[in-house]
Amino acid sequence: MHLKDAKFCVIDLETTGLNIKEDEIIAYACVPVQELRLLVNNAFYTLIKPEKYKIEAMKYHGISKNDLDKAPTFKDVADKILNTLEGIIVGHSVEFDYMFLSKYFKKTGIKLKKDIIDIVLIEKWLEEKSGNMEIDLTIEGMMTKYGIKDHYRHNALADAFFAAQIFQLETLKLSKCGIDSIKEVLKIVKHSKYTTYYLNERLF
Repeated sequence: MHLKDAKFCVIDLETTGLNIKEDEIIAYACVPVQELRLLVNNAFYTLIKPEKYKIEAMKYHGISKNDLDKAPTFKDVADKILNTLEGIIVGHSVEFDYMFLSKYFKKTGIKLKKDIIDIVLIEKWLEEKSGNMEIDLTIEGMMTKYGIKDHYRHNALADAFFAAQIFQLETLKLSKCGIDSIKEVLKIVKHSKYTTYYLNERLF
């Protein structure tokens, strides 16, 4: 399938921490992409009430306990979130988000099985192909590289939108390299993931 014919959903989460087993999702956002266009008007965002709140995480996401007191639980919005996950899931260090979502959906009796594309791995492949081995793969670094202005970081919807913009620009560079099918992009992601450079931690 050609990239232009595929549907993508660019996602981002805010969590209480980085431990998949112990930490919780507190915000979810999704920006759909179709025909390589960002469907901003169809973007979805919700806070999610955790069982426990970690105040120390507030310095990263700015979401207070009061913000979450009246938020829905994941179970309350699981169907809505599932409906947004149409097509291939895309994001920055998206495997982290995917593992969290898989855990949560499993609790509701749903097995999440989707292809995922990490914009970090695409960027790594593009830079190595051009001979550049000194790569800043943080989302800030990638935004700077592509001239995307940092309006409001560590908000799930803003970060999903930034990641979607980066992905859109990456697909243009991939096309110039003769890569224009989903199969080829997934192959690049898989190859990059298992190289020694692959990130062991989520990059912020």
